[in-house]
Amino acid sequence: MNTELMLFAKYEKPYVPLEDVCQEFFGMCEKRAKLAAASQKLPVPVVRTMNSQKSPWMVKISDLAVYIDSRHERYRKTWEKVQGVI
Repeated sequence: MNTELMLFAKYEKPYVPLEDVCQEFFGMCEKRAKLAAASQKLPVPVVRTMNSQKSPWMVKISDLAVYIDSRHERYRKTWEKVQGVI
């Protein structure tokens, strides 16, 4: 299953507002996520599409997919060690 395609199917656009994904994928409320975004301390890059402080922070779907897949791979390897698969 392709994570990026599944995310694109869910959001139907290549960039999504940070507030749409912050709780589900980063476990952060909107306020905390925006503070982290301002200092680029989220696990994915975020951008503002306009030169305005009022412009929303946006997350690129492909970056989010890479992040999710890398987390899955890390925990899969740990799970395999615990299960004695490796």
